[in-house]
Amino acid sequence: MPATETEVLIIGAGVLGAATARELSRYKLDVTVVEKNVDVGFGITKSNVGVVCQGRDTLEFRPEYHRSHLLWKSIPVMESLCKELEVPFKNIGCHIMIKDLVKKEKLDKGLKRTESLGLGTDRYCTYSELKEMEPYVSKDIVGSLYDHAISIVHPVVYTEALMENATANGVRLMLETEVTGIQQDPHMFTVQTNQGEIKARYIVNAAGEWVDRIAAMVNADDFVLFPIKGYVGVMDRKCGGMANSLLALFPEEPGDMNIIVPTVEGNLLFGIQLQINRRHDRSFTEHMATEALKNARKVIPDLSEKDVIKSFCGFLMFRNFEIGWHECEVAMSQRAERFINMTIGYPGVSASPGAAMEIVDILQKDGLKMEPNPEFNPRRKAIPDFSELSDAKRRELIKKDPLYGHVVCRCETVTEGEIVEAIRRGATTLDGVKFRVRPGTGRCQGGFCGPRVTRILARELGIPETEVTKRGGESEHLHYETKEILEEGGSNA
Repeated sequence: MPATETEVLIIGAGVLGAATARELSRYKLDVTVVEKNVDVGFGITKSNVGVVCQGRDTLEFRPEYHRSHLLWKSIPVMESLCKELEVPFKNIGCHIMIKDLVKKEKLDKGLKRTESLGLGTDRYCTYSELKEMEPYVSKDIVGSLYDHAISIVHPVVYTEALMENATANGVRLMLETEVTGIQQDPHMFTVQTNQGEIKARYIVNAAGEWVDRIAAMVNADDFVLFPIKGYVGVMDRKCGGMANSLLALFPEEPGDMNIIVPTVEGNLLFGIQLQINRRHDRSFTEHMATEALKNARKVIPDLSEKDVIKSFCGFLMFRNFEIGWHECEVAMSQRAERFINMTIGYPGVSASPGAAMEIVDILQKDGLKMEPNPEFNPRRKAIPDFSELSDAKRRELIKKDPLYGHVVCRCETVTEGEIVEAIRRGATTLDGVKFRVRPGTGRCQGGFCGPRVTRILARELGIPETEVTKRGGESEHLHYETKEILEEGGSNA
């Protein structure tokens, strides 16, 4: 099999890889993205809570931190980027709350630092002011520091939209393509994958959880990463109105990041208990879930465990965790020419446009010719959200495609038309469909619609239902047809 050749190879189709691919598609370059998973955004990205911060926390975002500049570069373009890609983007604001007026002094210091850096117009809210904005908060709260600029997106939908737009503008995407080795000569990298060799002039290493392992293949791992695991619980959409903003208690100690945050779909998320952990271990315990909900109830006492419909754990990869959260790695390796490492940790989604622009700067400074692509189209059309349409728009859509008249997911009012369109845009698994158009994200968690989505996937992909997976690989969820078990007398059960 002849090797694929490309000018820039991006390893990893998470939010950073997708943002970089889309930014590079502005230029007349041959760009290839490889991703070992069956879909984009299936690694660290999918377990992000989707908060788009503004870099106004002056303890987290000092001018001397590299990640601060990446974030500040992103702030002016993030909302307009989401509009171009038709990605839901919602401004919600944030309250950092205190239960003790002694801590108000610390809030005041933070407010003064923010003002001195010209980063915004945060303000202190008394309990009565907070209660008007957030009626369900605990009576034990005495006040809050309010940042009106905090927003939210769906991290996977955002990533999918970036990659859709990148491929529409000429970027090559290779899924289920795992990098197994890299050799470098003075002019070219030869990358071994399970799908054959790829020759590339430049490599952008955006491999998420495995970025240091990829870097080590060419002795470019001139940094240390620590995997930090966090627990997140998902509340039923009926609880969505209990928090209009991101709500968090002022941390009692470093690393305390328990929050409540709305989603663009209308759920609430709560968490996060952080701990250094071995990578790829996404397990959680009853204790983690119980403690996270207990802490969330310190903010909103009426939250009930009966309304928790899903739990998950995700990772952040931090550079030099022992000295704080502030370092990232978006730079040409000091050891390997033309090899760029790209890992941010927090806030990866928020800083992704700025990080992608920085990759362009790095490539230009290294001498890569960056001629603008005259055919670049920045816009991407979203899949219609049937649940949000007016009756007139629904009738119009059903007239064009009758599949939009068949509701498959009752919890989220997702139609067969939406599911088929998601598959046409690249979804090949239950999770791929779920992240694009939401079947299986409601109260029943796919108990009703799961078999129907499976049937639609099998039909559209031309495969047996038993070959449909949850997220690719060995995640089959139908091992036998019922009649096979009956014919074997239950021996396969």
